[in-house]
Amino acid sequence: MKRILWLATIAMLALTLAACGGGGNGENNDTTAEEGTDETTNEDQNNNTGEQDSSSTNDSTTNTSEDMQTKMENLDYADFELSVEYEGNTSFEASLEKDQNSDVDAELEDDESNVDINGQEAFNQVYPNVNKLSIDTDTNKEDAIQQTLDAFSLESNYEEFELEITFKDGEKIEFED
Repeated sequence: MKRILWLATIAMLALTLAACGGGGNGENNDTTAEEGTDETTNEDQNNNTGEQDSSSTNDSTTNTSEDMQTKMENLDYADFELSVEYEGNTSFEASLEKDQNSDVDAELEDDESNVDINGQEAFNQVYPNVNKLSIDTDTNKEDAIQQTLDAFSLESNYEEFELEITFKDGEKIEFED
């Protein structure tokens, strides 16, 4: 009877250890008695730190997405698209778009500065400039162009200028020059 109880206890212990020990990252962290317990403790701490970093990265991605959505709510625009062409096939393009799922897309391409970014990084550069604009449906073409050039610190010697803004109410305006 003692033998059966002893085997059952060992089996339960083995199952418990197997169930609790399966959260690793696939690396073999098996250490022998010769290596000592300090090294094992350091490896365990490193594994735990990696897991925490992963979850905090997911949290920060969620937070930055929510931050972009909140900032877009503060704008009068649901969609902003700017394209400015300069001599020598040099262009500047910037866009912010909030889609129907409330996801925010941002892109920035500046040939002169050799910048081609999207996502959070682009949003962080484009949003402050768009936020400076006070363009509405009554704004005339010259004023809209000048405001945009000033906000983005762009030269006025462009060959082609296109600006398309969609307001939150769905109304669109376009300025081309």
